[in-house]
This record gives sequence, C-alpha cells and structure tokens, in this order.
Amino acid sequence: MRFQQPFTYYAVMLSLFLVPLVSYKTYIGPLPLSAEVVTIPLLTIAAIIDYVQKRITLNDFNIKLIAAAFLLFFIIAVISLTQAVSLAPAVMELARYLSYVVLFLIVVKVRFTRKQYIDFAKVFGLSVLIIGVYGIVQYIFGISLNTAGLYALKEAKGRVDSTLVNPNYYASFLNFVIPTLVLLAVVYFKDKKAQLLMFALYGIYVINLVLTYTRAAWVAMIGGFVLMVLLIPKDFIKNAVRPHILLSFVVLLTVVYFMPDVQSRTYSALYAMEKILIRNLPGHIADADHSQGEDGGFFTQEPEEEEKVEDNATTSRAVVSRVTLWKTGWVMMKENPILGVGIGNYLVRYKDYVTKYPELYIGHDQYSVHNSYLKVGAETGFIGLAAFLIIYIIYYVYLLRLYFSAANRLSKVIVIGLIAGSATFMAQNLSNNLIFIPQLNTIFWLVSGLAIAFVYQNSEKTASMQE
Repeated sequence: MRFQQPFTYYAVMLSLFLVPLVSYKTYIGPLPLSAEVVTIPLLTIAAIIDYVQKRITLNDFNIKLIAAAFLLFFIIAVISLTQAVSLAPAVMELARYLSYVVLFLIVVKVRFTRKQYIDFAKVFGLSVLIIGVYGIVQYIFGISLNTAGLYALKEAKGRVDSTLVNPNYYASFLNFVIPTLVLLAVVYFKDKKAQLLMFALYGIYVINLVLTYTRAAWVAMIGGFVLMVLLIPKDFIKNAVRPHILLSFVVLLTVVYFMPDVQSRTYSALYAMEKILIRNLPGHIADADHSQGEDGGFFTQEPEEEEKVEDNATTSRAVVSRVTLWKTGWVMMKENPILGVGIGNYLVRYKDYVTKYPELYIGHDQYSVHNSYLKVGAETGFIGLAAFLIIYIIYYVYLLRLYFSAANRLSKVIVIGLIAGSATFMAQNLSNNLIFIPQLNTIFWLVSGLAIAFVYQNSEKTASMQE
C-alpha cells in the first residue's frame, strides 16, 4: 500500500494532535517516555526517509542565522559540562534541547502544500478545541483540579490545568494560542457565523485562562492583546465595532468579571506587580514582610478592609518567596559567571547555595528558580545566557521580516498572532521555567516552525506571481 502523502505529513499531523492532548509520562529505566519523546524521533525519521526518496522538497527559507545561534548555545552548554557535578540531568537537558532544534528546523524547511497546511490547522484546531472544552468540564465537575495556591482563593474550586499538567503551563499554552484565535474571529473571517464560532472558541480559551488563576498569565494576556491591536490597528478596530462582535466582547467580559475570585485575584495581581517592581528592588528583599508587624503596615487598616489586608499579606508572602528564588538563581550565576554550574545542574546545586546563604532558604532542598533566563544563566554563565537570548532575538527578527512582507490578510493574521503569542510566552518565562517544559516547548517550536514556513511560502508565491 502506497501512502498518498509523505510520511512527514502524517508525522506532523500526529504531533500537532497528540502532543497538546497527551500529558502522560512514564520512565523506562532512566529514559522518559511521553508523546513528544515518541513523535519528534518519528518525525525526524519520516523526514529523512522522505527526503532520500524525494517525497519532500525544501523551501528557500534562510535558516543560517538561527541554526548558527542554536549551534553556539549548544557548544557553550557542552563546555559547561566541565562544571557539572551530575552528568545525567545534563545529558537529558542537552538531548531535549537538540530535539527542539531538530523539530523546528525540519518543519520550517519542508515545503508543504497549502492544502497540507490547512490540514495541519484543522488538526491543531481540533486538539485546541478538545483541550479548551475539557478545561471547562474539569472545573465544573471538579476533575483533578490543581489545589496549589488555593490559600489565596476563597470561592474557586481549584485551578484548571486541562491536559498541560500544571495551571501555569496551561496558562502559557492558552496565551500562545489566544491572539491568533481572536484575530481569526475579528479580522480574517468575514462570514458572521464563522466569526461567532471562532469567537466562541476564543471565549472558551479566555475562560480557561481565568480558571487557571495564574496572575502573571492574566497580565500577559492583556499585554498580548494590546500588542496585537497595535500591530493590526485599522482592520481590528474596524471589525471589532460591528454589533455582533462588540456584543460578543461585552458578554465575554461580563462572564469573566463575575467568575469566582476574579476581582480579588486581579487586585492581588496588580499588588504583586507593585511589590516586585517597587518594593522588592535589590536590597529590599529582607524587608518585604516587615509591613505585617504589629507597629504598623497592613494590619493597621480600617476593620472593613480586613479581607483586603489578608489578601495583601498572602500575596506579599508569595512575592517574597518568588523573589527569593530569583535571587538564588542570580547568586548562582554571579558566582559562576563564565561557565555556570553546568547545564541541567541548577536543582543539583540548589541545596549547596541555600545552605551557604540561609536567607535564600524557603523550606525546600530542591526548588525551581521560576525564571527560565536565570536558570540558563546559572547553568551556563553570562555567555551562555547571551547565546540563548540570541536565539529568540533572531526568531523575532524572522517574525518581523515576515510581518512587513506578509502577502495577504491571512499571512498578516498568522504572523501577528505568532508575534503576540510568543511575546506572552517569553514574558511568562520571567516567572516560570516554561522553556524547559518538554510538552509546552515542543508545541512552541512545532507551531512556530509551521507558521513561519507557511507565511514565507505564501509571500514567496505571491512575489513570483507578480514578476
């Protein structure tokens, strides 16, 4: 039996559908087994076979810059192994990194047809729909809700994580997809029914984002929305004021406003930002909790503000904990500025540093730094961090070039959605290690690669037709 499509096509379809949906992970000895661990090698093998058999061709998209950036960071990470006290996590970290690189380079270079890209969008859209609907069902019926952070929630049953394991990871996935969904609903589709159906999916995702109760993600969503509107102002504003779209926004905002704990959680998000940006500048960490003492501060408020005071105190403790984690990563990077402590070795060395600096201890022998950039810097030094950031700078250079050369409305929508979604992803990495979550990072590079290739090939085709 001869397959009508290249093996690579089927491997991409499988990846787009399964990786977001399947969070199951187990171990075969020391080796992890999960959806991405299966699909990335499968996609790589399929691409090699198809290329050798001439069942696929490559596009002309220039990957030299980003490939060089990928290679530079890999070399620095390998050199950092000389500082690692444990090679097992280091090797696993390098293997994961290489898998993302290979995945991205394959999907960004393979020349698929327009119909194949539409098939990819449909399959990923189906996966997105299932995830969003399941998230709401999960909350309604209380299915495996995450209870971390419930001390700050008075009305909510728990926090939704759907198929992404953790509410913070799920919130980042939602923010990555949301800008494209709202742009398709408001800017791209012209038929009223199609617009309302797409807006309903957008609404489902916004409600899911609220139900994660991840404050940083709420702030990131607003920032992504503003960026999106700035990049496509006329089309968005013109279509958004149509009665059915305007009414949809009003209904969605009303529903969100009256959801459990939204108002108090929003206030605490703003309060947390103020604490981080103003009160927790270097040198003030040790003083962060002093405002809760008997001689003044929060607890000298009027009686009717007691509930607000309690929320402030809870948020203050959470902020102090998070900032202390960031300070630990900074200290580790500052004391190992050239090569770091070795790729993948942050957790291994964490206890050494909180023992050496007791003020950094928050009750755990191992704890994530909750900041991807500090993790990279701590493990590979300032040079490694610079090389790592260059990857994403080049990534954004590609996106901006595509933005200015977008051939039509669909290309414009896709690249703006990717710019805004990626911006939220990068911003949320300031408070979480999302870049190091295999399921999430696989989705990021897979979708980014396909979107970049589609927009590039679309522009290339339009240019050739004009000649």
